[in-house]
Amino acid sequence: MEQSRSMLRDEENLGSEELEGASLDTQILQGHISAFYAFDVGYEISLEKLTTLLSSVPAQPMSPKKQTPMFTQYTRPPHIVHLGRTPCPFGGSAELRATLFDFGVVSMAYTWTLGKELPTLLSELPTISQSLYQLNLVGNAREQVRSLVDRIKPVISKPNLSSIVEDYYLFVIERLGKSLRADELLTKYRSVLAQTLRFETASLSVEQQDDALRQKLSYYEKDLLLIDWNAAVVYDQDYDDAVNVLELLNVELLEARYIDTELDRRIQEHANLAQGAMSWPIPLRTPLRKAMQELGELRIESSLLSERLGNSLKLIGDLYLARVYSSGAERFYLKQWQKIISDKLDTIDSFYELVTDRIRTAQSQTLELAVIVLIMVELFLALFKH
Repeated sequence: MEQSRSMLRDEENLGSEELEGASLDTQILQGHISAFYAFDVGYEISLEKLTTLLSSVPAQPMSPKKQTPMFTQYTRPPHIVHLGRTPCPFGGSAELRATLFDFGVVSMAYTWTLGKELPTLLSELPTISQSLYQLNLVGNAREQVRSLVDRIKPVISKPNLSSIVEDYYLFVIERLGKSLRADELLTKYRSVLAQTLRFETASLSVEQQDDALRQKLSYYEKDLLLIDWNAAVVYDQDYDDAVNVLELLNVELLEARYIDTELDRRIQEHANLAQGAMSWPIPLRTPLRKAMQELGELRIESSLLSERLGNSLKLIGDLYLARVYSSGAERFYLKQWQKIISDKLDTIDSFYELVTDRIRTAQSQTLELAVIVLIMVELFLALFKH
């Protein structure tokens, strides 16, 4: 993700509305900040065997506050491992936990409490968000994941910690000193909320504010969810399900990038198969058999991974969470990633067909040559007899 370009904390840049709101009635009484870092660690994690190696618990079933005709759950609930606490750069300490998904992903989460441990005003969120982003916790998160992978390696199929990481940040406001409706919060603290989502301390242009805040959702009068491409603000006391959906979306984005990188690498490796020189054809020999097998396996593995991701959480019956998912997917550009991956899988299919055609052509030529040799041998024997 692109690093924030502003390092200044300049209160003069805050709009008059935010300065007027910087009082006790804008204090965050209860809330927290979470930073998620998702890593691909292997092809598959056996969650059933995981509990034999360390203490973990399945993710809690969803219990939506939204009254919908029905709601659904994880197809295979990920397992959560609590890893203790770590010092917080803003004061206090952060809770550290890992969420393990069966399709080979670990999502590491750092959570800092706002309110009692860290008295915070709404107008201070932009400074906090930028400071958090500038911490660059990726290195620490990677070491935490590496240590965890070493402990659970026996239950990971094809263990391999990828260099790709996907981060996402959540600013959860549960209670304010003065209760505000969603529209009041969005109107009064429009600039503050946009700056928080973009990790900026300087006031953004109206155009950038509109872009940062365009994905907004409310169910009740006093809840609000703002989803941006690298952060979200949640104003709600019943936030767990929405947070879980956003974490899963971050994982899906990671896997989309991982699949895309793998396809790029394999396409490059096999780009010259159709043009390369064939070895001398030998009967019953399959030239490029290994390459053909690899291409087929890559196509199957990519399709299976995409299917497992798509089936990890069913939200058809929960209209509100379905909107959260679709809004987040749009913000994360998941459809564009899926289109890119689909095009590259089509390229893999083309390579597979070209390699197969070359193999068939080579085998056909080999058989034709064998027939010609046999005919010549028969003619030679016939002439020799005479």
